[in-house]
Amino acid sequence: MGTSNDRSKVDATFPLRLRAARLKAGLSLEDLACKLGGIVSRQAIAKYEKGLAAPSPEVLEHLLQVLEIPAPPEELTSLSCFIDNFRAQNVSYKRKSNAARQDLNLKKTGADNQLAEDKKLEWLEPTRVYFCLNKQDFQPANIQKDKEKESFIFRCGLKLNSKQLTALRVQIAEKMEKYLRLESLLKAELKFKVGLSNSSLANPDQTEQAARELRQLWDLGTGPVVNILTFLEDRGIKIFRLAGPEGFESCSGFYLDSPFIAVNDNLPVDRLRFKTSTELAQVLFGFSEDPAQSKLYNRWAAAFLMPARKLEEYFLPAGRKIALSELAEIKLRYGISLQAIMYRAYDLGLITERRLRAFRELLNQKGWLTKEPVAYRGEEFPQRFKRLIHYAISSEILDLKTAASLAETTPEDLCQEIGDIF
Repeated sequence: MGTSNDRSKVDATFPLRLRAARLKAGLSLEDLACKLGGIVSRQAIAKYEKGLAAPSPEVLEHLLQVLEIPAPPEELTSLSCFIDNFRAQNVSYKRKSNAARQDLNLKKTGADNQLAEDKKLEWLEPTRVYFCLNKQDFQPANIQKDKEKESFIFRCGLKLNSKQLTALRVQIAEKMEKYLRLESLLKAELKFKVGLSNSSLANPDQTEQAARELRQLWDLGTGPVVNILTFLEDRGIKIFRLAGPEGFESCSGFYLDSPFIAVNDNLPVDRLRFKTSTELAQVLFGFSEDPAQSKLYNRWAAAFLMPARKLEEYFLPAGRKIALSELAEIKLRYGISLQAIMYRAYDLGLITERRLRAFRELLNQKGWLTKEPVAYRGEEFPQRFKRLIHYAISSEILDLKTAASLAETTPEDLCQEIGDIF
């Protein structure tokens, strides 16, 4: 355990950043002590996180390496400096007064000052680190407090253990904070607004109606939703593809009134699209784990991805036999699995339960239940955050090193990704 003299080597936010990094890694105090090779006890780590003690230089080096905690910044004087050095991200900010800004005595060139004036940049300073694990844990200094409103609403349908859920929540909170701060810097805030006539789904008829209505509002017609991740991003939903813990497929929620959807990066593309759509239903019609409601959300997701009118064109006359090649054509066009297509046809009365059961038995016999014989070839990647990063660099609002830190990549890789700027 370190002495009081060692405290000068650890910045004031280190205890909180240490805890955030441990939770994000899904480690208990005992787990972290084991990963450190037993050089300190779990009780000592607990004291570090509470700010009651500081680690020795040797222990500090091991902690930074094991948990990949960035070295503490020497000074935090500007937005770009702050973002560049603070990668834990669960931070709220407060605006400085004009007098306080002058006290910073920033050493900027005339060109930089003109740029700041042109872009109306406002210098910010960090106030405190917050860990968005429960609604009472998040009380941002620059946002009006509302005791009746949760700042972080999180829903994950699969049963993950407490460590996995905590790690997932911290990871998403970091990404949301980063995304919202970048939007704020670029004056590019995008609010999610949908004026559906019904705010809930109570029966199958409402699912069909709501899916048609949303397609009409978003000018989708009866065509496929191409790259649904970017499509939803451009309408105000923050989208993330995550590795996630074992067993994780998707989750959704609201962070400071901004909706988000996260999906497992390793899912087959057609399943990724379907899970994204079911999470969209959760965002639109209210979070629920009730099996009956989840079934309605699944039906809505299928109706949103595959309009009834178009499916009827493929399956009519009702009750006829269907070739695998016909299902493959639908999947390749609309990005929905063969199984989801058949279940949708059954819901619409286009096939009988017997034919659906026979189809499932065929897939089981051929080992196609988990890996279908036809793969959807479309690409699904969220693009808006990357687009904002590229804009910030090309417009000289952020330097390459700062932007790379935000994008969780290296300056070299980001430079290669952007290409020439002219």
